[in-house]
Amino acid sequence: MSLNYFTPIPGLIGGSLIGLSAATLLLFNGDILGASGLMSSFVSAPMKTLTDPSQQWKLAFLAAFCLTTRLYVTLIDPDALKDERLGYSSGLPIVSPLGFILGGFCVGFGTRMGNGCTTGHGICGMARLSARSGVAVLAFMATGILSASGCSATCPFHPYLRDTYESIAEHLPTETTITIGTVIASLAAGAALPGFLRKAPRNATKTEQDEHDNNKRKIIPAIISASFFSLGLVISKMTISSKIYGFLNMKGFKDGTWDPTLACVMGGGLVVSFLSYQWVKGFNSFKNTKALECPLSQKSAIGHFNVPTNKVIDKKLIIGEAIFGLGWGMAGLCPGPAMFLACAGYPNVLLRWWPSFFVGSFLAEKLKSLSVKMQVSPAKK
Repeated sequence: MSLNYFTPIPGLIGGSLIGLSAATLLLFNGDILGASGLMSSFVSAPMKTLTDPSQQWKLAFLAAFCLTTRLYVTLIDPDALKDERLGYSSGLPIVSPLGFILGGFCVGFGTRMGNGCTTGHGICGMARLSARSGVAVLAFMATGILSASGCSATCPFHPYLRDTYESIAEHLPTETTITIGTVIASLAAGAALPGFLRKAPRNATKTEQDEHDNNKRKIIPAIISASFFSLGLVISKMTISSKIYGFLNMKGFKDGTWDPTLACVMGGGLVVSFLSYQWVKGFNSFKNTKALECPLSQKSAIGHFNVPTNKVIDKKLIIGEAIFGLGWGMAGLCPGPAMFLACAGYPNVLLRWWPSFFVGSFLAEKLKSLSVKMQVSPAKK
């Protein structure tokens, strides 16, 4: 088997940066890196995300991610997103507009139903040896492989989910979509600004003052984490869909195009993230007398780690992550790379994938709420 497209060093470096992003959020803020959860919060609780001081770090994270992305593709490496396989690798799939729409919907619905994606479950959950996240990863990997491998020329859905090579130009950024990406970055920065400027009320109690200080102290680590995340994605080349298809498409074993780079990215991220959990009391696998009870940036009186402790492995988790995997293999995108490509001005990601993601996330949230109400109602009777 040939490994012509395998790039292990960039994969390991980029994956380690993604792991460092997760470690920064965890150790300094006590929060979990989850691209799908971050973006879904603008659908599930938009007002809270935009106005609650405790959520301001999310706006700072998004702003820093967008600005880092724009700076990288504009000043550092304008060819960073160029796919060298385009034009001569006839087996490389070109996603159709409908493929982006359905893929975005499945990813939004599935990650909201299953509470996580490749970062939340894959990098963070697996790093703390969560069985729930392990099942989630198996579910979305299995359906991702099935989706990417099965959508070949003989598949009845192929004409609807795949496009021709002649349409490649329509997939590339235009002046309009680049402007939109720049505007999004600017709006995110503007929305994050109040978090820097907000002051505690004059008559605030000591607890309220501590809460205000802790919320504000989360902003700088969130900015650093977002920059690591953006850089990790582009350096590892996870922003190039052929790297995703190269791993998920098992038919690549036969024709020599299989690309295990994604495994290096996940491995590098997992190792760094795992090491960070060894410094969090209650989540360390090895004895560490210096493990933290409070995040580094927080005042110990009220600071705490917001690490998920849910161990339930149920139908919602498995079905949700399986649907996510189908969308991942269909369009070659999960939330992190999709954030990067949207900021870079890729039209199908901006105008089709992300709107569909938010619709899917919204419907999943409504379905979850309905399920809870149905469970509560019989109890009341």
